[in-house]
Amino acid sequence: MAAAMKKRPVYYGWFIVAGCFAATFCLGEVTWSFGVFFKALENEFGWSRSLTSSSYTFMVVGYAVSAIVAGRLSDRHSARPVLLVSALLAGPAIALCSRIETLTQLQILLFVAGLGSGALLSAPASTVQRWFHNRPRSGVALAVVMSGVGVGALVFAPAINHLIAAYGWRQAFVFCGIFFSVAVGLAALVIRPVGTSVPVLSEEGEEETSRTSSTWQLVRTPQFLLLTGILMVSVFSFQVIVVHLVPFATDAGISPDVAAGALGLAGGFSVLGRLTFGFLSGRLGWCRILALAQLGVGSALLLLPLVGQTWLLYCFVCLYGVFQGARAVSSMGTIGRLFGMQAIGGLIGIMLAFAQLAGAFGPYLAGYLYDLSGSYTAIFTVLGVALVISAFLILKFLVAPSGRGDVIGESALGT
Repeated sequence: MAAAMKKRPVYYGWFIVAGCFAATFCLGEVTWSFGVFFKALENEFGWSRSLTSSSYTFMVVGYAVSAIVAGRLSDRHSARPVLLVSALLAGPAIALCSRIETLTQLQILLFVAGLGSGALLSAPASTVQRWFHNRPRSGVALAVVMSGVGVGALVFAPAINHLIAAYGWRQAFVFCGIFFSVAVGLAALVIRPVGTSVPVLSEEGEEETSRTSSTWQLVRTPQFLLLTGILMVSVFSFQVIVVHLVPFATDAGISPDVAAGALGLAGGFSVLGRLTFGFLSGRLGWCRILALAQLGVGSALLLLPLVGQTWLLYCFVCLYGVFQGARAVSSMGTIGRLFGMQAIGGLIGIMLAFAQLAGAFGPYLAGYLYDLSGSYTAIFTVLGVALVISAFLILKFLVAPSGRGDVIGESALGT
């Protein structure tokens, strides 16, 4: 009787979820906060929008370079040392941004910050999928980890705006750097690799053997190339929004506090999208969710030029945030579903690297077009149309006609 009443131990994978969530939470700090610093830097130094945006481009390039390395190292070893290096590299670089006097200094420091933060998505996303591969609530576990980015945006965008108003942008950079190093370092200590005591199970309940396809074979498949191209468009548009939404809103007469709060709220709604569609992933399939997300984000961008009042801005961030969150979690889930667990860290890293390299030029291009025309309408419209088209490409080429959900299966592996 006592044995029957004895509680089952908590699966350690949920502690992995908590550690990975903390890591992606800090990624939300890095990726969503630059737009809040934007006007402060522009006013302090008198830089144009294209020049100010270029510093963010440097950070994204650094992120792209490190994403591949971080993903491969996570496959071969563990996310723990990768995240520890991230904490030691990116945190001090962010804090040192408080000392800049020239654009070049900001560009170099943000490039280093990007190198450090490149591990904050590929390592957690691959780690949690390994721990929950073919286990109950795997979609929920991935959704919780990916929601960290949105929670970080929800918390940090208004918090940093408050710090800038109260203490100045230099002190705000110091706070962000210290918090990053402490939080990512603690997260790394929780994470450990899947050991022999935690086997990867097949759908029949037996331990899964390694797939024979190499990473090089996988990246040459049409499915991987198409998914990478779609993600490049998605990240390009995302980088434009996180950098230029606050300047766009303030140009429309909306107060900086409301604009920064709206940017954070977009991250908050993205949490809702990640969690909701994580729960629905088993029923709808990751590929269908990705198509729906692309359609939703594209529609939001097509409506954005009409925003001129606060309530319309809130409508935009609700629609954009929910579907951006769905896009973020479904793209990671789709990679794992189509290509398996053996090289998932490297595959995520490669895909993110190409996507971030494309996205790196998004803020600069949007700023350049604004400097020429005084408007964001053209860039928002083109990106909206491209995202809507990508939704139909997903339905046409990545969703199997049998209606099973995500289902390229072994044909995508060449086995």
